[in-house]
Amino acid sequence: MNKKMISLNQLNKNELENILNNVNKFKKKKYTNKYSGKVIGLLFEKFSTRTRLSFESAISKLGAYPLFINKDDTQLSRGESIAETARMFSLYMDALIFRTNSHSKLIKFDDNSSIPVVNALSDFEHPTQIISDLYTIKEYFNKKALNKIKIVYVGDSNNIANSFAYAAMILKLNMIFCCPNKYNKSVKKILKNNPNIDITDNLIYASSNADVIYTDVWTSMGMEKENKVRLKDFRNFQINSKIMDNTNKKSVFMHCLPAHIDEEVTEEVISSKKSIVYKQAENKLYAAMSVIDYVLSWPSISFDLLDLWNVIANLWASFLRFIKIFNGSISLLNSTESFWFGK
Repeated sequence: MNKKMISLNQLNKNELENILNNVNKFKKKKYTNKYSGKVIGLLFEKFSTRTRLSFESAISKLGAYPLFINKDDTQLSRGESIAETARMFSLYMDALIFRTNSHSKLIKFDDNSSIPVVNALSDFEHPTQIISDLYTIKEYFNKKALNKIKIVYVGDSNNIANSFAYAAMILKLNMIFCCPNKYNKSVKKILKNNPNIDITDNLIYASSNADVIYTDVWTSMGMEKENKVRLKDFRNFQINSKIMDNTNKKSVFMHCLPAHIDEEVTEEVISSKKSIVYKQAENKLYAAMSVIDYVLSWPSISFDLLDLWNVIANLWASFLRFIKIFNGSISLLNSTESFWFGK
């Protein structure tokens, strides 16, 4: 069975922590051409700068061959099914990095594929971005445990927020999600009133003594028709110097980029010493390497007691069948020998 990277919700605590720890290994240049001869496809239906560049570079640095596929150059653009395309791709490559408009399409692709499929952004999640961001936070605060760092996400329940929500539950992060109430539905559903994670529409309350202020664009790709309404609804959720002054003295500002200056963040903040947005972008390369290594590495084998008993029982049954066949063959050989040579 392929390892999953469609959603952070598919990972347990140990798996996510191991991926984060391996980001550091790759950043220290501890890698070889271990995937030489592998072909990794990149199918992108949406525009991308950092995600595409980081994955293409990561694939090359790991010794594999990056094969970029424009959806308009495939039969997908002429109506070929996702299921058939997934089966075809599985014949020619060892993994696929998929950036798509539709999370359901991503799931369908994965269901019909015999190779690992990595979510490089869908309309519901962006797991590889959050892996990179969590590593950046961990790296910056160094000796401080991740769950002791107050992280505030300011923005609607988009793919970044949803992946952050899953990560917060897995790692028991100290997080606050802040946005107008009508925009928090998917995060609220994911968290299911988790008492350890707060959701608020009060930015002053949320940012108080925060270690990390993270924001994203108010209008995501594909939502351009809502732009005027969103600009009005989010006008009091801008990250400016007043908000940053309300945070911890050693706090940082984060944004997955590209940013809309003077909408969700001011030029003063994104260009300040507190801003680590370019460190985030740099770490996407090493996070991509860690993700690729995770999905291509040999899966760990684990049994519960019932599984182990079933394996032993099946092996024993096979052994007995072999003995029976072997004894039968010996008996037949003896009978044949007696018939021809007599004894």
